[in-house]
Amino acid sequence: MKKDNKKAVCLISGGLDSTVAAAVAKKKEYDLYFLFCDYGQKTVARERALVKTLVRYFDARQLQEVKIPWIKKFGGSALLDPKIPLNEKNFLKEYVPFRNSQFLAIATAWAEVLGAGAIFVGSSGGDHICPDNSRSFINSFQKVIKEGTMMFKNIQIIAPLLATDKTGAVKIGKKLRVPFELTWSCHNRTDKACGHCSNCRSRIEAFGLNGMKDPIKYV
Repeated sequence: MKKDNKKAVCLISGGLDSTVAAAVAKKKEYDLYFLFCDYGQKTVARERALVKTLVRYFDARQLQEVKIPWIKKFGGSALLDPKIPLNEKNFLKEYVPFRNSQFLAIATAWAEVLGAGAIFVGSSGGDHICPDNSRSFINSFQKVIKEGTMMFKNIQIIAPLLATDKTGAVKIGKKLRVPFELTWSCHNRTDKACGHCSNCRSRIEAFGLNGMKDPIKYV
């Protein structure tokens, strides 16, 4: 099996950043293979529904859903507990212990099986609540891929938003005609966005700074 640089595994959550990253991959003419992770997050039902719609929108070749039940079993994050709403005061509880390393490990395994040359992630720049969303983390995991793979040593993690923030992500997405109405950022609710968690607040600010109206509904 030969490496195919036209195949890309896209970690997709239905969120704004991962959707823009997928749009960048599509623009670069990759064949998209979507990977959705169910780790017991309280907004999983809304995320899953949107991802299935995005598969059709981007004409992805395949959607793979994986369950990572031990993340919820271990706990340690408000993203996993409906009884703990995230807001301006407890935003650090957004962090899910070592979550993104597990996502990338799964994506790497699938990329090896597919013969894909790239993994696209929505990690962005700016201030980070979660250290496993940073440039240094991405660079470090790239070394792990090189050391730990056998079939392909050169699977590249591509994080097209690392040089920008949420405002820049919206700007890029606008140019690529990303269907923002099919994305969800709220960590608390699945019907209408709360407007108070860090994801909602950064999203509201990003659309405002781009002179746009966020198409999703807020409480």
